[in-house]
Amino acid sequence: MRLNDFQLTENFNLKEFECPCCHTVLLHPLLVLKLQKLRDEWGRPLIINSGYRCEIHNREVGGVKRSLHKVGQAADVRVPASEQERFRDLALNCGFSRAISYGNRHFIHIEIGG
Repeated sequence: MRLNDFQLTENFNLKEFECPCCHTVLLHPLLVLKLQKLRDEWGRPLIINSGYRCEIHNREVGGVKRSLHKVGQAADVRVPASEQERFRDLALNCGFSRAISYGNRHFIHIEIGG
C-alpha cells in the first residue's frame, strides 16, 4: 500500500491532496466534503492539480505567503477554459468561499476559508 493511499469519499483519495515534494498531507475535512458535492453536481471526475503544499513547495510554485493550500483549505482543479465560468459558479453554489479562474491556465482555485 502506497503512503496516503486512503479513500476519503466515493471519488477522492487522500494521495490526490499530498504535497508532491514531501508527500505530507494536511486536509480540512470540509474541503473534501465540498469537493465531493461539487463533483456530484458537475457529473464528471475532478482532477486535483494542487492540494496541500508545504512551505518549500508553495515557494517553488510561486504561491502566496498566506496560501490556504498550506493549511489544507484550498485546491486547484483542472477545468477547460471553455467551462470555467460554469464550474466557478457551481463551486460557489456548493459552498466554496472563493473560486478563482486564471484564464488560459486551465485550472480553478477553490477554497473554503479566507
